Parts: sequence; structure tokens; C-alpha cells
Amino acid sequence: MDSLGVWTLVIILYQTVACALVSWLALGCRLAPRAGELAELTLLKLLYLYEPRACNAPALYNYTVRSPAGASLSALAWPAHSPPAAAFRSKMQLWLGLHVAWLALAAAHVAQRRRPCALYGALLPACCAGAALLLTDLVHAALFIIDIRHTSTEQDIFEYIESGGGGLRWLSGRGRSGGQTGTHPQADTSWAGALLAYASCRGVVHWFINFWLLKDNYLESLVAYRKMQNEKLQQRSRYSD
Repeated sequence: MDSLGVWTLVIILYQTVACALVSWLALGCRLAPRAGELAELTLLKLLYLYEPRACNAPALYNYTVRSPAGASLSALAWPAHSPPAAAFRSKMQLWLGLHVAWLALAAAHVAQRRRPCALYGALLPACCAGAALLLTDLVHAALFIIDIRHTSTEQDIFEYIESGGGGLRWLSGRGRSGGQTGTHPQADTSWAGALLAYASCRGVVHWFINFWLLKDNYLESLVAYRKMQNEKLQQRSRYSD
């Protein structure tokens, strides 16, 4: 196994482990909102990381705004279902499946580097899995960027959840409609979609590392395949002579 093969397996392996860890946390409902945590973290969980219906557990959020007079208007919001979080669960399942497939196919490709037919037969599926993962990263990042226009404030986030059939309930205090008119501008929360878009592309830099890794493996394997084919032809010509 050459150095490129080793680095290929190491880089894909640690990304697969990281993806499996995030999937375990999100799909296993281990990121439930907790009392006392930052409001921004709770909003991020309600928007993407925690789906109440799939987890069979409610998620409460203390929704508070202030009127121009300084009065605090608050209510407990209970999203019975979060469509953006449900879509994120599907994205995680796709990511995990592609990571596992790429790792398995890359391992098969590295193991078959000395046989021309097996080398080429393992190279193409491995490259296809890697290319599919790169494309999926870009598509998901674009979807998160589109979400930014729906997640500029707390109000926008809850309207976004509710518009998708989230079944938002107000358990106490004044509801959204009773507390929004004439209130002060709310804090900007558009960072949520931008953060997920950035993470989808693996911090951008790692996306390009994967791209060059895929390209180098393909070109090097293609050269090795042609070299082995030429060696076979030379051996056959010798036997024929």
C-alpha cells in the first residue's frame, strides 16, 4: 500500500467516524434542548438537531420579546414537530450512507492496486461514491443557505417551523401574535443556516482536500492501470515471438 492509499483511508476514515458520531447524537435524540443552556443553542437544536416527533419527546423554548415600553412579553413555545429538523435527519442518513460506502469502496480499491482489472473495477465505484459525496455537500450547503432567509430572527424561525406543519403550540403567557406588534428588533439568528452551510462543506478547506484526494487517486490509478496493461502486452509479444 503506497502513501496515497494510506492517506486516502485515514482521511476518509476520520470523516466517517465524525459523521457517525454526529448521526448518533442527532438520530439518537441525544441533543434535546436543556434548561439553562444558551438560547441560541436551543434554537439551533429546534431548527435542525432535534425533532420532537421522531424522538417522542417535547421540546420547550421560552420565547421572550420586549415592547417599546420595556415590558417583557413571553410564552413557552412547544413545537410538536420540526420539518427542518426532520429534513436534517434525512440529510444525516444520506451523509452517513455515502461516507460508509466511500470508505468501503476506497479500501477495496487500495487493496486491488496490483491487479489491472480489479484495480479499474474498484476505482470507478470508489470515485463515484466520493464524487456523490462532494456533490451532496454542495447541494446541502445550498439548501442551508436558502434557509437563511427563513431564519433571520426567532419569529422567523418559529414561523418557518409552523409553515411546514410543525404544529407549534403556545403553552403559557402571550402567544406570538399577541407579543410581536411594536416590539423591538430581535437578535439576528441568520447565523444558524450559515453555520450549517459551512459545516456541510466541511469548513470549505476540507471539501477541496477531498476533491484533490479523489482526483489524485483517479489519475494515479489510471496511470498504474495503463502501465500494467502495457506490461501485459509486452509479455504477450515476447511469448508470441
